Parts: sequence; C-alpha cells; structure tokens
Amino acid sequence: MKTEEFIIESGTNQVRCTLALPERSSRSKDSGLLVNISATANYALHDPTQNHPTGPFLEAGHYVLSFDLPHHGERVDKFGEGLKGFGKAFLAGDDPFQQFIADGKAAIDRCLEKGIANAGNIVSYGVSRAGYCLLRLAAVDSRVRAVAGLSPVTDWGILEAQFVSPKRLTWPLQISRWVDPLADKAIYLSVGSQDDIVGTQECVQFAMKLFKKQRKALPKDILLNELHVVNSPSHSPGKYWRLDATRFLLDFCHKLTESSGTKS
Repeated sequence: MKTEEFIIESGTNQVRCTLALPERSSRSKDSGLLVNISATANYALHDPTQNHPTGPFLEAGHYVLSFDLPHHGERVDKFGEGLKGFGKAFLAGDDPFQQFIADGKAAIDRCLEKGIANAGNIVSYGVSRAGYCLLRLAAVDSRVRAVAGLSPVTDWGILEAQFVSPKRLTWPLQISRWVDPLADKAIYLSVGSQDDIVGTQECVQFAMKLFKKQRKALPKDILLNELHVVNSPSHSPGKYWRLDATRFLLDFCHKLTESSGTKS
C-alpha cells in the first residue's frame, strides 16, 4: 500500500493525516475519497481487524484518508487517552467532537486542494466512537455524502462510566439532535442485538427517527439508508458486517458516478 502523510492546521492543533493511494492505473477523475477513522490512522489503514474497507476502496480506484482521533495515538494529551480523554476534555470545555469536525474539514480541504474527490464522491466509515464522530462531521459538512457507522455511539449517556457523569451532561451530544442535517445523507447502521456498550435500542431509535425525517424530506420512494440489527456478539461488529458496510459505500460511490453521466 502506497501512502503519503501531510500535516493540517486544525484550530490550534497540528494533525498528521495519512492518505492511501490507489494504483496509478486505476485512478481517474471519478476517483472518490473514503474517510476511514478508527482510534488511530494506523489501525484504520493497516490493522487487519479494523481496516476492512481500505483494500476494497483502493482496488476500486478510490483514495483512503485517515488520522488519529483526538486523545488517541500520538494525540494523547493532558486530558488522557481514549474515552477518558474525551470525557475530561469535554468537561473542561475542550469539546473533542468539535475538534474532530475541524480536523475532518481541514483534511478534506487538503485532499480537494490535491485534486482528490473533486467529483464529489466523499464517504466515511467508522466503528463505535468513530462512527459517532463521522455522523457529526457529515451533519455539518455537505461534502460528506455517506456514512457507514458500525455499532456507533448514538447516546453518550450509555457510556457515562467511561465518559462523563452525571448522564444529563451528555444529553446535548445525542446524535438524534442532528437528524435534520443528516436527512439527505446515505447512512448505513449496524448494531449487535445485545450491544450493552453503546445500546442497541438507542441506535435503533435514532435510525427510526432519521428514516421518518428522510421520508418527509426526500422525494417519494427515495431510500438512502440501511439499518441492520445483527447477531454480532456484544460490541464487536462481525467481519461480514464490516464488509457489507464497505459494499454499501462502494455502491453509493458507483451510483454517484453513474448519475454524473461518467464512468470510472
């Protein structure tokens, strides 16, 4: 896999981004961009337990972009690592999700400056906390056309023991608050039937609210989304569903290319 790195300015932070490049022979003006987020860019691009969409997107002639989440990998700071770092930063008024949104926008800006995904086919993939972050990014960045969220956090109150307490402090973060700006996005959701970590019921409730909004907002019989309640154990999305989410995003990119009247 050929990759290149670049540094973006995101607020007061400098963030290292990694861009995986498809083979030159498979690139075209219709090559799209997958924003693939895990805890770290290394996991998203290279870890075989996490990088399921990376290879298929590169093989299809698309680029794959990743960077470390705030408070993960090389971005661990005084607030700590992982969910604890998220929570402590949030309580201190340093919202990690707004930081992620700034990171994502700046990273996409740089890719567009490089001439990548100018056809408009930008999609994203993330599991758990990364799924939540990408939904938030898509809600405020019209360039992100589709999101695959596997076992996504939809209500941070479920994670209050690891995030912040009391639970009422997490209410403003419920992803259902962003249903309106997500109504024109293609969104794939899957969650285990007994996921007590992020909450199966909370994910399904968000999906139903989103579907209802889309039915009102979109032309009749236009269906963009998929929801799968699956038999994956606890909070571990099975390989089949990771690959199925990849299929969903690749199909979406292909439809965008077809609708533009061009071929990859």
